[in-house]
Parts: sequence; structure tokens; C-alpha cells
Amino acid sequence: MDRTEGGTFFRGAGLVWKWQRLLWWIFAMSLIFAHLATQGMVERLGQALNHSDASQFFVHGFNVAQLGALAAQPDSPLTSDMPAAAHYSVVFMIFMLFLTGGILATYIRDERLRTGAFFEACGYHFWRFFRLLIYMLIVFLPLAGLGMGAGAMYNRIDERSISPFPAVHFFEASAIVLLFLLVVIRIWFDMAQVIAVADDEKRMHKALRRAFGLLWHNFFSLLWLYIRVSIIAWIFIGLGLALWMLGLKPESNIAAFLLSQLIILIWIATRLWQRASESLWYRRHAASSVPEPVWTPAPVMAPVAVAEPYVPPTT
Repeated sequence: MDRTEGGTFFRGAGLVWKWQRLLWWIFAMSLIFAHLATQGMVERLGQALNHSDASQFFVHGFNVAQLGALAAQPDSPLTSDMPAAAHYSVVFMIFMLFLTGGILATYIRDERLRTGAFFEACGYHFWRFFRLLIYMLIVFLPLAGLGMGAGAMYNRIDERSISPFPAVHFFEASAIVLLFLLVVIRIWFDMAQVIAVADDEKRMHKALRRAFGLLWHNFFSLLWLYIRVSIIAWIFIGLGLALWMLGLKPESNIAAFLLSQLIILIWIATRLWQRASESLWYRRHAASSVPEPVWTPAPVMAPVAVAEPYVPPTT
């Protein structure tokens, strides 16, 4: 591993720790939005299960059949609040898009921004990032077509093959390819955001072209920087889910809640780690790409003959 890449990787984690107030802000807002999105469903579930014998299937365990029966009721509390949850998810996504400008400005400058300056950076870059979001959705359309084509091919192989393994192996291979393309597109647009903030690039199509050039010439460096943080995130999230399913009793509601929030906190922290590492990488790349001034000798000016001052003759 290159020493510079390793320094960027660990310094990115240090940058997240140094400006951890950003992490706690995002975590607090995600908790508030989650509470607002699920409050109506929690109230209706309480009305349906607080005085019902069916509650024991969820208090002392988790019964999928009972959950299906609850969802199949005409006035099911599980489906009535889905639009509200989706709306709050969209609002939270827009909120995070708004905060990204201030977050990247903090990481790129590596200095604490005053509250007014932070939100000024958020608003200053918001519409640029919104245009990048539209571009990203357009780029995702061919990828969605590939996914649909892979699904149709999977069904065709499954119908024609006697053994189920060819269809399964095709599904695994297509999932790996699609996931790889998603990661590459994510890195591409991440670097476009960094360029827009670091260089005050107002034209997002130009930022995308520059980001594509950076990704093309530094593909493995940026990919490995992104993948390492993702691996760490999935390891900790997997351990948290395993502890939740195997180590917690069904009655441990408070412990389950705290563990779930810890998983969300780890996910947010690792995402900020990726953004901080990308910002540091671009700052180092921009510094190293500036051409050094070529030394040229100062021009030597020939002495100019100066006429001697006129001295009048003595009489």
C-alpha cells in the first residue's frame, strides 16, 4: 500500500473525529426524522396490540406468520403510514444534500466554520449538488435497464436449465457487476462534489468531466480508498446485526433500540469517513498537480551611461 494512500485513509478517520459535531448533528436529525416517520404507525400498533393476545408473538419473539396476518387486516397499521415514511425519507435525503456543501467545505479547509459560514456554504452549493443529483439519476437509467435485462435473463436460464445452479451463478455474477458499477458511479459523483466545493466550480458538467478524468487516471487508488471504508462499515454492521439476532433477548427492547442506533451511527460515521478521505485525497492531488515554477535568471540590464553634471569653468 502506498504511504500517501495509507495516510489519507487514516487521516480521513482523524478528520471525522476532529469535526465529530457534524456526525452528531446528522445522527440527531436522522433520529428526529425517524421518530416523525414512525410515530403514527407506533400509535396504531399500540391501539391494535396493547390489549390483544397477539402481542405475545412480538414481545417474546418475532412471528412472521402473525406479522403477515396483521398486515392482511383491512385496517392494518403496518401499511397506513408508508406514504408518510417515504415522504420523511425524501425530506431527509434533501436535508443531507443541503448539508453536503458545508460538510465538504469543513473537510477541505480543515477548519471550524462559524454556524453562519457553514450554512452559507450549504446553501451556496445546494443547487449545484441538486443538478448533480439529476445527472446521477440520468446515469442510473442505463444501469436500471441492465438490472432489468439481467432479471429477464435469470428467469430465462432458470426456466430452460434443469439444474438451478446456472441461474444462481448468473444472478451472483450479475449482482457483482451491477454493484461494482454502482460503486464506480458513486465515487465519480463524490469527486464531482469535492471539485465543485474545492475549486468553486459552477458548471457541473465540467465538474463531472474533471471527476471522470481523475477517476480514469487514479482508478485503483480511489476505488481502494472507498472500498476499504465500506468493508469496515459492513464488518461492524454485520457484527451488530449478529449480536441483535443471536445475543439479545426478545424482551430487551431498550438494548435493541440502543444497538440499532449504534449501527446507524456507524453507518453515518463511515460515510463521512469516505467523504473526508476523498477531500484529503483531492487536496493532496491538487497540491501535487500544480507545476513547479521554472527558474529563469533575472535579466541583466546593461548600465546606462549617465552624462556627468555640467561644471561651469572658473574664471
